[in-house]
Amino acid sequence: MNSEVKQPKQVFAMMAVADAGVRMSFGYLFTVVLERSLQASSSCAEAMQNLETGQQCKVLIISCPNEECDSLKLIRHAAQMPNPPVIMVLDSKGGSGFGAEAFKAGADDVVRPPYPLKEFAYRLKTRLDEKADLEELAEEKISWDAEAFVASQARLTTAEAQVVRILISKDGEIVTRDDLSHAIDHRPWTYGDRKFDVHVAKIRKKLQAAFGSTISVKTIRSAGYTLTVDEGGLETSSH
Repeated sequence: MNSEVKQPKQVFAMMAVADAGVRMSFGYLFTVVLERSLQASSSCAEAMQNLETGQQCKVLIISCPNEECDSLKLIRHAAQMPNPPVIMVLDSKGGSGFGAEAFKAGADDVVRPPYPLKEFAYRLKTRLDEKADLEELAEEKISWDAEAFVASQARLTTAEAQVVRILISKDGEIVTRDDLSHAIDHRPWTYGDRKFDVHVAKIRKKLQAAFGSTISVKTIRSAGYTLTVDEGGLETSSH
């Protein structure tokens, strides 16, 4: 009797990106624009564990600025695999020498901020020898702004979109009402003003309707608000 050999799981792209906003943008690029499978994590250690347990991918994106040693270790490990993925490193610090070390460790490309998604997609297609697809990516109907996509899908008003952009930029940290007031209205928040509470309540319902549990907004009592994005990308709700 022949025993079944379990094939290792394969995804198109694997991502080890610490910053939630950057993770959301690249999750949008792969799952929505390129329509490819993605496995995302917020740490290099988790991505390393996935590779060591048989996970396979064609593309590996790394951006863990506070874990440079782990990043280089992950690059070396991936570069030495039998079928190494295209290794794309996001060098958020720039000029620190990490980019050179990443190339030395085996990275195929190093990109510095800002990270324009269209240019990144072109870089990636070139590395994958898929230049024939570049004309398709040039179509005007493609939106290259992840936050604009979120606002459009959830039908956010301009004011609601401003709040969401600020919450995303804070990477899961608590954003106070005063933070929002200074950023949007350019003045301190006045105690008793419930404008942002109203905005957040509406935003929460709209995001839930558009994305299910992929994006969640929480109100932290007496503190402010937090927004978190699921590590798997930006899948729209089926409802």
